[in-house]
Amino acid sequence: MTDKRIRHSAGLGGIRSVSSPVPVDQWESVLAADPGATALQTPQYMAAVLRARGGRDVSRLYVLADGRRLLLPLIQQNSLPGLSVAGDYPGGYGHGSLLATGGLRPSDVVAVVADLRGRGLSTRIGGGHHTAAQWSAGLMPGVVKLQRRVDVVDLTMGYETYLARIVRRGARQNVAKAARQGVEIERDTTGRLVPVFYDLYLSWVERWIPRSGLPTALARHTALKQEPYVKFETVAESMADKCRVFIAWHAGRAVASCITFVHGDHAIGWRSYSIKELAGPVGANTAAQVAGIRDAMESGCRFFDLGQSGDESRLHAYKNSLGAAPQPVVDLRIEPSVVTRARSLVERSKAGALGLLSRIGPGAADS
Repeated sequence: MTDKRIRHSAGLGGIRSVSSPVPVDQWESVLAADPGATALQTPQYMAAVLRARGGRDVSRLYVLADGRRLLLPLIQQNSLPGLSVAGDYPGGYGHGSLLATGGLRPSDVVAVVADLRGRGLSTRIGGGHHTAAQWSAGLMPGVVKLQRRVDVVDLTMGYETYLARIVRRGARQNVAKAARQGVEIERDTTGRLVPVFYDLYLSWVERWIPRSGLPTALARHTALKQEPYVKFETVAESMADKCRVFIAWHAGRAVASCITFVHGDHAIGWRSYSIKELAGPVGANTAAQVAGIRDAMESGCRFFDLGQSGDESRLHAYKNSLGAAPQPVVDLRIEPSVVTRARSLVERSKAGALGLLSRIGPGAADS
C-alpha cells in the first residue's frame, strides 16, 4: 500500500493529491488543526507502535480541492507476498482514526474510503466516540461497518461535582477508604514506573491462567504475547508526558495501576491492572482510576474514554460507577466480500481465551 508519489485526483471525492508516508512536520500540522485529535493520532504514538510491533508506515496525507487536509495513520502488516493487510493500528493498540483540519466531516470519510477500496486485501480503520456519525457515512459496497461501544466520562463538570456524581455508585467511598487506609498514588510521565506496572500485569496473568481454560504454558505465552513488556516501555518512552502511569501503593507494595493518554480535549484509559486481593479491601484500584480521571480534568481534557467493556457486564458496571456512560463507535473494514466471509469463518472458530484478554480493559472492579 506504500504510495510515495503525489497523486493528483480531483475527481475522487474532491481529493486533489495524496502522499504517503506522511512526514512528521506535516503530521503535526494536521494534528494541531483538528480539535478532536487524541493521543492515539500523534506521530509519536505511531512511531511507538512501529517500533514495538513492526510493520510498514503507509500513512496517507490527503489534500482536498478546498485546501483542507486529511491524515490517516496506517500500518501495513507482514502478509503473504502480493497481499496487503493494513489497519490504522494492529490489534491491541487501539485506533488511530482520521485527522482533518477543522474537524472530521462525513464527506472526508467517504473520500478516504473510496480512495482505499481495492488498494489491498483488507484495510481496517476506526473512529472515535465523538465521530461515530461521520464514520457511518463511509458505508458503501466493499465496506463492512463494525459497531462497538466505549464508556466515556464527561470531564467538564469539575472534580468536586464529579465526586458528588459518583457517590451514589460507591466509587467515592472507595476513594475515601483508600485515603483512610494509607493508599498513596504515584504519577509518572518518564516511564520509570513501567516495570512496576508490568509486574502488576504479570500478577494478573497468573490469576487469569486457571480461568483461561488453556494449558498453563500456552495461557502464559498467549498473555505475554498479547501484552509484551516492550509495548509499554516503547509507548511510554515515545509519548513522554502524554503517557501517564499511576501506581497505587499500600503498605510499601504496588497493588493497583492504570496508564492514561492525554492530548487536547481527550484522555484515554489505556490499561489497568491490580492485585485484587490486596487492592480490593483498601479501595486502591478505584483510587488509581479516579486519580487518572482527575489528572485528565486538571490537564484540560473534556472526555475520558475508559475503553470497551465487550460483553463483560461487571466491567461495564464498574466503569459506570466511575461516572462513565456508553457511547457508540463505528469502525470500517474495507475488503472484498469473499475475504469478509473467510474472516467470519475464522473468527467463529477462535477459542475464547484471546477474547477474554482483549475484553479486559481499564478498570477491573475492586470488589
